[in-house]
Amino acid sequence: MRFYLRVFFILAWIILLLACADQNPGDQKGGNPGSEAAGAPPEVGYITVQPRQITLTNELPGRIKAYRTAEIRPQVGGIIESRLFREGSFVGKGRQLYQIDPARYEAELQSAKAGLQDGRAKLKNAAAIAGRYERLIGAKAISEQAYDSAAADLEQARAAVALAEAAVRTAKINLDYTKVYAPISGYIGPSAVTEGALVTAGQQTALATIRQLDPVYVDLSQSATENRQLQQRIMADRMKGKPETEYRVFLMTGSSEEPYPHTGALDAADLFVDPQTGTIRLRSVIPNPDTTLLPGMFVRASLELAEAMEAIIVPQKSVIIEPDGTRSVWVIGKNGQAEKRGVKTGSAYRNNWVIREGLAPGDRVIVEGTMMLRPGAEVEPMALEAESAVETGLSGKKRS
Repeated sequence: MRFYLRVFFILAWIILLLACADQNPGDQKGGNPGSEAAGAPPEVGYITVQPRQITLTNELPGRIKAYRTAEIRPQVGGIIESRLFREGSFVGKGRQLYQIDPARYEAELQSAKAGLQDGRAKLKNAAAIAGRYERLIGAKAISEQAYDSAAADLEQARAAVALAEAAVRTAKINLDYTKVYAPISGYIGPSAVTEGALVTAGQQTALATIRQLDPVYVDLSQSATENRQLQQRIMADRMKGKPETEYRVFLMTGSSEEPYPHTGALDAADLFVDPQTGTIRLRSVIPNPDTTLLPGMFVRASLELAEAMEAIIVPQKSVIIEPDGTRSVWVIGKNGQAEKRGVKTGSAYRNNWVIREGLAPGDRVIVEGTMMLRPGAEVEPMALEAESAVETGLSGKKRS
């Protein structure tokens, strides 16, 4: 009997617990308290777009080239007696670099001077004979043939003197060429010869190379299509009466994002398209007072293409490229819901896109939290600092 009573009380207790569970207030509302958190609108970060004053630039790869390069070659042959510079140092224009043995050229100069002296003596004698014959021909004391022969000898003597004078000048020039001077100012590289080496006039191997490194050239490569736009801008500036418009060039060396401290300017555009790469060479000039830019160095350059203009820009990460090539962004509508809006982008500005169509001033563009968005979904907007976002092309700091 006791056993049955215990079983009865246990079943009654279980029934009572189940009844309490059915009366749970959370279940009557259709879920537990955590279900509301699971369905909360996602938090997104947005910026409010406004027209900004920007200057469009185009980043291009480039190589550094020396502003001037002079390969030093001998203009006369001989033995190198001495090298008069320190390799790798700066040499000024007109400084003597090498001395070639001058003995042979000194002897040639002396021989040329002796020939000139002999020619002048013969000229003096021929002039005296021609003078006497001129007086005698008037008295009919000599024949005309003798007079003509004396006049011809005088002219030949004058020609011989002129040849002797030229030989003296040539010998003096050759003697001067035994001293090899720097034709430009710049940094001189290692010498290809040492004292005692035999060199010849116009040899293929340069004795040394001098490079002027301040300023330097930066040869940039630009596609033919973009170059056409650049040419159109230059022509437009000229039509506006601004032929001296300079397109500034900003450098970044290697993989560093730090800009080079000096600004250059576009110097010339090559009128030739490389058939292998389809690019055109643009040459710019940039100061290099600290000699940090060396010939052959790879750089990235931003070419300033136009004057400041007003445009709406958004970070590149906020623009979605669809499979068909169209582009769109997520915006927050007036009802606080996410909307996907098609846009047309223009040129790149730093890490941002210039928006040509699709956005208006005051639109709120979502730049954070776009991965799980669906059209019409309610969102919890969090404003970001637009200035920071567009300057870096990344997310800005949240406003307090």
